[in-house]
Amino acid sequence: MSEPISAALQAYADRGVFRGFRATPAPRGRVEYQFLWLTRKPMSATFDARRRVLSFTTLFPGIEPATAAQLRSLVASRTTRDQPSHKRLDARRARLASAVRKGDFSLSIEIRGNNHNYAVQRALNLVNELFLELQERHPDYLIERFGFSTE
Repeated sequence: MSEPISAALQAYADRGVFRGFRATPAPRGRVEYQFLWLTRKPMSATFDARRRVLSFTTLFPGIEPATAAQLRSLVASRTTRDQPSHKRLDARRARLASAVRKGDFSLSIEIRGNNHNYAVQRALNLVNELFLELQERHPDYLIERFGFSTE
C-alpha cells in the first residue's frame, strides 16, 4: 500500500526537486523517507499504510508557541472555501492535521481513496508554504534551526 506514496515521492526526486531520496521499511507497515529539500538538513516523512497517513513529524523543532499557532492557523485555512482552488485541500480526497508536541511542530495528511499523488502534492506544497511563511515572518528561527543564510 505504500507503493503509491513511494512512487509519488520518487517522482519528485527523479525531477531533481529532492536530493538523496531514501525510502526505508519500518515496523508495522510503515515506510520512512529521508531527502534533502528546502534546507541543508535531511527532511523526514513517514507513511503509515494502515492509517493511510503521511506525516512530517518534527517538521519544525523547538518552535515558539505563538509561531506554532500561526502555522497551525495557516494549515487550517487550507480547508476553507475562501482559498483559491490551487491552495485549498479537498476533504473528500485528503485531510490535513497539524500538532505541536514537546515544542515540535508536525504536519500530517490522511489519504482518502486512491488520491495518493494528490495528497503528496498538496502536502509538499503546504510544507513549502510553511517554510515561506517562516522565512517572511520568523527568519531568525530558520537561521537558528536550519542554518539559513542571514542575507
